[in-house]
Amino acid sequence: MDDDTRIREMTADALRDNGHDVEEADCGATALALLDESISVLLTDVQMPNMTGPELADAARMRFPQLAVRFMSGDTGSIPREAFQGQAVLAKPFTISALLAAVGGSSNS
Repeated sequence: MDDDTRIREMTADALRDNGHDVEEADCGATALALLDESISVLLTDVQMPNMTGPELADAARMRFPQLAVRFMSGDTGSIPREAFQGQAVLAKPFTISALLAAVGGSSNS
C-alpha cells in the first residue's frame, strides 16, 4: 500500500513478476477493506495521509493477528521506532531483490 501511484504500481508489478498475488490500495481504509484471510503479507508505506503505516498495521492485526506486516519509507518522520514492532523499514528507493527479501521472495502470497 502506497499513496504514490507510481511507487505503488511499480512495486505491485515487481511483486507480480515474481509470483506474488497483489491487491493494491492507495489509502489505509481501502487496504483494510481489501484484507481477508488469504492475504499473508501487508506491505505498507509509513508516511501517508489520514493513517500511518503503523496505524494501518495495528488495525489490520486487530482483525488478522497472524498477518505479517512489512514497512517501506523514504522517511519515517517523527514516528517512534517502537511503532514498527521490531520490523525493519525497507528504505525507498529499494531494489527488487530488497523488496523480495522483505516480503519473502517468490510465492503466491
